[in-house]
Amino acid sequence: MPDVAIVDGPGYSAPDVCGICGVVQVGGDPREVLSQARLDVMTDAMAHRGPNDRGAFTAAGIALGVRRLSIVDVEGGHQPFVSEDGRIVAIQNGELYNHEELRRELSRAGHEFRSHCDTEIIPHLYERDGLRFAQLVRGKFAIAVWDGHRRRAVLARDRLGVKPLYWTRVDDLVVFASELKALLASGLVDAELDYEAIDLYLSLGFVPGPRTVLAGVRKLAPGGLLEIADGDVRESLFWEYPHPEPEHPARTISEYAEELLELLRLAVRDRLMSDVPIGAMLSGGLDSSLIVALMAEASTGPTVTFSVGFREDHANELADARHIARALGCEHHELELSVTEPTLDLDEFVWHLDEPVADLSALGFDLLSRLASEYVTVALSGQGADELFGGYRKHRVASTLRLLDGIPGAARRGLARLPWPHRGLQRAVRALAADDPSERLLAVSGRLLGKSRTELYRGRLAAIPESFVHSELEAFRGSVNGDPLSSMLYLDARLGLVDDMLLYFDRTSMAHSLEVRVPYLDHRIVEWAARLPPSMKVRGGITKRVLREVGSTLLPSETVHKRKIGFFRFALGTWLGAQLEETAGERLRDPRAAYRELLDGTEVESLLRRYRSAPAEDEARVLFAILVLESWLTSFRARADALSRTAVPHASGGLRRTP
Repeated sequence: MPDVAIVDGPGYSAPDVCGICGVVQVGGDPREVLSQARLDVMTDAMAHRGPNDRGAFTAAGIALGVRRLSIVDVEGGHQPFVSEDGRIVAIQNGELYNHEELRRELSRAGHEFRSHCDTEIIPHLYERDGLRFAQLVRGKFAIAVWDGHRRRAVLARDRLGVKPLYWTRVDDLVVFASELKALLASGLVDAELDYEAIDLYLSLGFVPGPRTVLAGVRKLAPGGLLEIADGDVRESLFWEYPHPEPEHPARTISEYAEELLELLRLAVRDRLMSDVPIGAMLSGGLDSSLIVALMAEASTGPTVTFSVGFREDHANELADARHIARALGCEHHELELSVTEPTLDLDEFVWHLDEPVADLSALGFDLLSRLASEYVTVALSGQGADELFGGYRKHRVASTLRLLDGIPGAARRGLARLPWPHRGLQRAVRALAADDPSERLLAVSGRLLGKSRTELYRGRLAAIPESFVHSELEAFRGSVNGDPLSSMLYLDARLGLVDDMLLYFDRTSMAHSLEVRVPYLDHRIVEWAARLPPSMKVRGGITKRVLREVGSTLLPSETVHKRKIGFFRFALGTWLGAQLEETAGERLRDPRAAYRELLDGTEVESLLRRYRSAPAEDEARVLFAILVLESWLTSFRARADALSRTAVPHASGGLRRTP
């Protein structure tokens, strides 16, 4: 048995993990890589992700920490878990939905288990199958395995990137964590900015992986493996997001809907695995309503549902959610707020986001998670359906482009230069004129481009060529081309879905110790959707056609045919206007603001004045992005730095402060 320490957090009940971290030595003679006290600081930086339990494993060359939210086997699931001989150790953030099936296989092969926790199968599965273990599990997860036999560490992230995992190499150490703040709390990681990542953030509203806002810190790719062994660090993929390969010839929409319904039933049943109360986020739209209908179908009691909205939002969907909840016999809870109420501490909000994300839907989901956490520990959500089946306005635009192939490129570009009166129409025409899918995505979704970018950028940002963002998107697109809708959906899923929506889903829900599950992003459904013909997704201005066909057998007609509204989409202008009258406006006008090292403060103030006199959606999105960036540059970095310098006990019994 190696010289190890397995530490139970004082006063915690045994528990299911929601935050992991650690340090691994890459090569050389094994040594202590991190003190137990410093590991505790890293681990406890994520206490909100796992308030029920803390666990740790330390040995020469390795230190692993975990915080756990009790979901499966509440009394017996303390982590880390080890193999029978104690030489293979595993920790996990997430859930493995097929763990019972794998447990039976492993038990027949002679492996012994002491709990029913899903994480316990990992060391045994790794012992049997090596690096193939990640291909065999189904669920959402970030996993770390330490193999004391081979002195090898393996990190794995789930196929769709529902759960986060950050890592960086510092000399001969690899440091990893579920959140940036925990990574920085190690005291080993430099907080130097990645200016190209900030350019991406201001252009898109988020930072696409593998980049982060910190230079040298990376996100492990969805479906990714990181192997640390033999003095080397190797990244690979055990699963790749499927390229669109539509079936030919296409079948009827009823046949496709029948297949999709069965896949959704399986995905929902898998995600009802829990030993604690479970509910659902219900917006009142098609996607979430269908999930709630399938939950009701699979449950014996009423499904608990949650909705939130702003009173001033003209697209407030609370009444629609209430209607669906009554129709499906749910126990419904809702929260209606006013933009004038002090519902948000921006710095605290950005602290939990971890990375700057300029999407007001994150605020909505934070409020929704806070409400749900008062009643349940786990909730299902309808996230992902739009990116799979084409639910946004930009997808309607993309679906019409094939009909316009006969228009010469020069004519399309000429149309784009005309002074169209409506911003949405301007974006649609720019998409029509675009030469490739990446340029098309920027035309409909980009935030700070062209003249606006040139006028605002200063210092290190001004030196980055405007072509940079386009080239980064092209790297994601790879060889995918052809049908405009399929290309846009592929880029959406690999970019905004992972590093905008799933990022804020994870951070805002875990800030309230709530576990959110996303049935639409079961990888079997994702692979099936890649084979679905584009006409079954969007045609004739009708979005998510096959999903509406599924819903027609389970939901009221008005819900099935309802147009997409978008979570808090119309609340941004109202909310921002109220905030700018208070401290947010003062913050942007402050001559000492941190953002002024990167952006022209005079231009920002001019933008602020224009917006206050004539509010417009595009300007609102830019101002919100700058406001979130300012909070991250000041408050987040200061708090993370304080964590990295936290005084910890020295081996001699005194205190040692990290330099």
